[in-house]
Amino acid sequence: MADLVLVETRGTVAVVTLNRPDAGNAMDHALLTELRAVTERLLRTSELGGVLLTGAGKDFCRGGDLREMRDRLDDPAIDSAAYSDELTGLLSAAVRNLRELPCPVLGAVNGQAAGAGMSLALACDLRIVSRKAVFHFAYGAIGASTDGGMAWFLPRIVGYARALELLLEQPMIRPRAAVEMGLVSAVTEPDELLDTALHRLMVLADAAPHSVRSAKQLLDSSLDSSLGEHLAAESRMFAAGAVSADLRTGIGALLAGESPEFVGR
Repeated sequence: MADLVLVETRGTVAVVTLNRPDAGNAMDHALLTELRAVTERLLRTSELGGVLLTGAGKDFCRGGDLREMRDRLDDPAIDSAAYSDELTGLLSAAVRNLRELPCPVLGAVNGQAAGAGMSLALACDLRIVSRKAVFHFAYGAIGASTDGGMAWFLPRIVGYARALELLLEQPMIRPRAAVEMGLVSAVTEPDELLDTALHRLMVLADAAPHSVRSAKQLLDSSLDSSLGEHLAAESRMFAAGAVSADLRTGIGALLAGESPEFVGR
């Protein structure tokens, strides 16, 4: 049986590919179980420079597997609430793991990203999309509420008012509109997507690890803390970096007019 989540290492970068192309990479229980395990392994991987998340075939991820959901929810022998809680729990764990990675996480959205698949794309730090990509909320079409952090990520990316408008109207968002509202960083031709995304990620992976890690942590907490709390957190982060070899390397290289080589220590 083929792996439902593929992991390929390219230097210090890991390429993670959802691998159910015949099903649009829809996330059934088995795929979500693998995705949680893969993201847990990535969290334990030392010297990881970046993660690229994409989908096999023509779609990024069409969300939850509706056929499996229908069959499970219609089975009288299955506790529907418990099944739903387990499914969303697996997705939530994978999303938390992605957000806790101290390195850049880049989503390469090659086609449809719907429902929980869109949530998974939003969980990435940045997104680059194919011109054939489309974001589709999908929840309203089946009468469901959001999952996978959708309602947490969206206002942080596009602002509260726009996020509420999108969640109420649930439009199909195509690449040009996605760029205009800040959902994605760039649009490429389909056959250039992976190369473009990998090049961008490798550039990001060359940055000082402490700077990347602290930027992610401070931004994620900034909307939930007061200015005083945030300034204190920044001070702690700066002090932690002040004792690193990388800071001395960076200062020395800047003063000498050279390019620094950071090693993460």
